[in-house]
Amino acid sequence: MLFRRRVREKNGAILQEKKALTRELSKQYQKSSRKEKTQILNVLVEASGCNRKYALHILANWGKTANVYLNLSAVKLKPPRKRKKGGGRKPVYTGEFAVALRKIWAFFWYRCGKILAPFIREQMKFLEPAFSIAPETKELLLKASLSTIDQLLKKDRKKLALKKKSGTKPGKLLKK
Repeated sequence: MLFRRRVREKNGAILQEKKALTRELSKQYQKSSRKEKTQILNVLVEASGCNRKYALHILANWGKTANVYLNLSAVKLKPPRKRKKGGGRKPVYTGEFAVALRKIWAFFWYRCGKILAPFIREQMKFLEPAFSIAPETKELLLKASLSTIDQLLKKDRKKLALKKKSGTKPGKLLKK
């Protein structure tokens, strides 16, 4: 019994030391450059013995949450994450391509991409003069995949969908 108390006291003291170290290092970490962050992270991992990814999370988020008590229940408040804009791939299928695709889609009676893509590839020699398609747009239309066509036409297809209609009719089997 006495031994357990000593271990608890010792572990409690160790936890307080770890928290104090983390508090100090997190302030430095949030203000420092990338190289300095790596060094600070290494120090914390060696001192605390915790996983590197966990230590990184603690250092980056220390002091950014606040506990608030509402109606006798604790609520953690976190600031919203700010995502960096930009980066990623540049969109390929936009502008004139999308307009031409919508016209062709309407011409072929609003077919899905699985049916529309082969139609476009087979009938391009007739579609090009009829819809006055530019050569760049023609290449994109011939190259577009089935799923790309479906993604681009998703919003337009949603506008044409019936609203508040189930599409099924009650039959004799259901009445019996």
